[in-house]
Amino acid sequence: MLLDGKPSVGGLVVLSVAHASACLLFSLALLKLLPGPYRKPLAASCLFVFATIVFIPVLGMIGLLACIVPALRHQSLTPRSDKWTHSQEALGLPIQPAKPRGMAGISRACELAGPLQYAADPAHRIAALIATLSLKDQDAAPLLRLALKDPEDDVRLLAYGLLNRKEKTIEARIRDRNAQLGNCAPDQAFVQHKALAHDYWALAHLGASQGSTQLLLCARAHEHVQAALQLRPQDGGLQLLFGRILLTEMKLDSASDAFENARRSGIDLRQTKPFLAEIAFLTRQYSDVKNHLVQAGNGSSRLRLNKVSTYWEKPSHDLTQTT
Repeated sequence: MLLDGKPSVGGLVVLSVAHASACLLFSLALLKLLPGPYRKPLAASCLFVFATIVFIPVLGMIGLLACIVPALRHQSLTPRSDKWTHSQEALGLPIQPAKPRGMAGISRACELAGPLQYAADPAHRIAALIATLSLKDQDAAPLLRLALKDPEDDVRLLAYGLLNRKEKTIEARIRDRNAQLGNCAPDQAFVQHKALAHDYWALAHLGASQGSTQLLLCARAHEHVQAALQLRPQDGGLQLLFGRILLTEMKLDSASDAFENARRSGIDLRQTKPFLAEIAFLTRQYSDVKNHLVQAGNGSSRLRLNKVSTYWEKPSHDLTQTT
């Protein structure tokens, strides 16, 4: 019809309708070949395919079938683990094994420690620092302290700023709770003393406080833990915190008693064993170090001590014969 020297208007209309119908049918058929994510939004995807083959009738169809569809299908079939592996390799990071479930905070902190230590690009290290805002203070503090030693000024300044921000937040809570403590009923006094003990302990271990200041903060935490335990001596969480404070103060016998009280009050044995291993090491009871670490199992406390545990659990470090 187009080769005819004088095509009629009616003929052009028929040809256009036939071509559009064929393109529409081809578009609907091609959409079924696309991976699910690329079919949405349906109208936009269909319009893209339809416009391509309407204006490029033959080559458009061949290009979509031979190039676009296979490429999209291959991309959608690539395992996510491979994509993550490639991104780690691109950053020059070591490939880490999968973390156990139930340790979201610790696992996230471990994931961020990789870029902070190994990423060559300072922008990646800064991004990892910003991501610590989603962590609890106790999980974020070691990462921020690590970043304080970074060779890049911007990374160190950001780490210091984040630590300072956390410090000011805790100090504000301490001021408010100390103000409320004077006019509290016994139940509320217990809550305030417990909260203040945790706040002082967290402030002492943020990293901004060192030396005598850290010891002073631990002493304040000690006072509030004792005050809270006088009201509720069977609080296992407080007994565990009390043991950690005493261990920091190098009161090893009292710390051992506190950890034992925590266990009797219902605290999981695996939470106290890493600290008992530290006490055994400090008192040179080396044969007990291995036993405590083995009994610590695979909990979150053990995850923090993986390298230490691996060292002490080697057969060559069975020091039962140590004199």
